[in-house]
Amino acid sequence: MTPTVWSTGDAEARLRFSYWRDAVCQAILHVDAERLGSESFEARISGFASGPTKVARFTSRPHRILRHRNHVLRSGEEGYLVSWQEEGQSHIAQGDASLLLDAGEIAIVDVEKSFSVDFPTPVRRTLALVPRRRLEEKAPWIRRSPPIKVSGDGVYAELARAHLTQLCADPALGADAADLLVENVCNLLALASAPSSFERQTCELPTDTLLAFLKKNLHRPDLSPPYVAGQLRISVRTLHLRFQRMGTTFGAWMLAERLEACRRTLANVRFDQQSITEIAFDWGFREISHFSKVFKARYGVTPRDFRAASRKP
Repeated sequence: MTPTVWSTGDAEARLRFSYWRDAVCQAILHVDAERLGSESFEARISGFASGPTKVARFTSRPHRILRHRNHVLRSGEEGYLVSWQEEGQSHIAQGDASLLLDAGEIAIVDVEKSFSVDFPTPVRRTLALVPRRRLEEKAPWIRRSPPIKVSGDGVYAELARAHLTQLCADPALGADAADLLVENVCNLLALASAPSSFERQTCELPTDTLLAFLKKNLHRPDLSPPYVAGQLRISVRTLHLRFQRMGTTFGAWMLAERLEACRRTLANVRFDQQSITEIAFDWGFREISHFSKVFKARYGVTPRDFRAASRKP
């Protein structure tokens, strides 16, 4: 799916702001736009649709976005606007509620109610217009709620940002893959925003999300079931059951991944300045004797012999 790109650089200076309003309406959602400040306005947005979901990414100078009641009534658009603040700040107001969104944070806004967003400084944002049913099935507590802010420093927010980045960055992404990424984003936002009193089983952690978290943290020597379960806010039993479904165990999966990471590093000439011990420790092993033993058991040669053999012409 190739995104469509709109840039104010393609319009006459006097028409740039009206051009921008029309671009936002086409790319993501019907709104009005107002200037903030007197400086020359510049903005760029790229977007595409995947079924009922729209995705867009934009950069702009300061301005204000307004979604009025007439937009809600006439456009027929429904669902939730998921907004990841990549750079700058946003002031979001809806009804009597308001929130400030800083870089890294994510907001969830009901588009079937009027709202406004102020961008007081230059911004970069990623947006996804998600069907109401799709997100409410995962996170029923957001139904008809004020705007919700998801902290930027949580595990689930980090993974949701990674999925949104992939969704926007890969022009060769097919409709099925895009749909799966959107589904995972909804799961992750549900997990990130769930109140402590809510049964978390209704928003089950996707397996690929679990594995992505583990791969990112393979280097940690304390990557144990209790640590992972605590970070992902699931029980240790649930974690072990997930690996059982995959036909393996937590320990066996982690050992295989760490060994493969070490093998790739040893084969790469860019890491020739690193000792075998340093490489093993970098990937979470605590004892070099244990590492050498399990490496030979897996690959049939010692780490030293493997590295030497990979350098032969």
